[in-house]
Amino acid sequence: MPSHLPYRSIFLLSEERFPALYSPEAIAEVQRLTRNDGRVYNREALLRTPEDFADVRLVFSGWGAPTMDEELLAALPSLEALFYGAGSVRALTTEAFWGRNILLTSAYQVNAVPVAQYTVSAVVFALKQAFHLSRRLGTGMCVPMHDKDAIPGVYRGSRVGIVSLGAIGRLVCRMLAGYEVDVLAYDPYAEESVFSELSVERVDRLDELFMRCEVISLHAPWLKETEGMVTGKLLRLMPPGATFINTSRGAVVNERELLEVLQERPDLFAVLDVLIDETVFHAHPLARLPNVFMTPHIAGSKGRESHRMGMTAVEECRRYLCGLPQLCALNQATTQSLA
Repeated sequence: MPSHLPYRSIFLLSEERFPALYSPEAIAEVQRLTRNDGRVYNREALLRTPEDFADVRLVFSGWGAPTMDEELLAALPSLEALFYGAGSVRALTTEAFWGRNILLTSAYQVNAVPVAQYTVSAVVFALKQAFHLSRRLGTGMCVPMHDKDAIPGVYRGSRVGIVSLGAIGRLVCRMLAGYEVDVLAYDPYAEESVFSELSVERVDRLDELFMRCEVISLHAPWLKETEGMVTGKLLRLMPPGATFINTSRGAVVNERELLEVLQERPDLFAVLDVLIDETVFHAHPLARLPNVFMTPHIAGSKGRESHRMGMTAVEECRRYLCGLPQLCALNQATTQSLA
């Protein structure tokens, strides 16, 4: 470990999750940029011998990070920046943390990449009626030519509705631009310039979005204000053969009403990667419906995809040391909108 490097850094997160986020390449780059021993520390280690960490100026963190409360911050008196190699930082930050004016960055924007890829794949399958037709073939039913002719297809005139233009929603819109479909979006908090930049049609009412689109993809964060936002009333407005996709959070949808609508409307289809209670994916009543395609919360970064977040934390550190603007610095207000 080069002793001439002025900035000492440590890894502060779950030792078990550490290799999932920080690849050998990322660790080597951290050690090239800073004085770092390559070990993973936790809250107990810092509080046991705080004098050993008095000169730590940078922290690399991620899943399983301890809450940065007053006691832990006292053990890091020299801390200037925390680079979080994952998404939401709500469980990490405190009033004491914000009071120290420590730079905080997150990799939530690159965590949006696999979610957007999953979503766009689901949109293509939905517009090709692949989910419906696969289930029909699986039950031994033939698919007549006139049924195939009714497939919307992936081209102009096929309407995809996006609920919320956060990091994931915006990336989905950008990816869909290459598919030449008509994209409509609902987000009462987004500026008009956002819709123009993304070349999507602004829809000011959720009911209109659900009525007009053959595919609806939900990307709203789980907040008190958004709980149960997608109701049975909205779902019943969807046109025949439409598909609802949820890669956001289960609590943003009224699950009981979703179940009722899908039972009433076998022509509708739901692609669900999230539930309110994610310990029961296999036993949930929705999983047993023939018009549901369910996955166990896999849309976000998994496997090698997670290394993208660790490398983003390393890049944020490099930019900080070079005096360049951060890719994604967070403040107290913006952390509340991250799912």
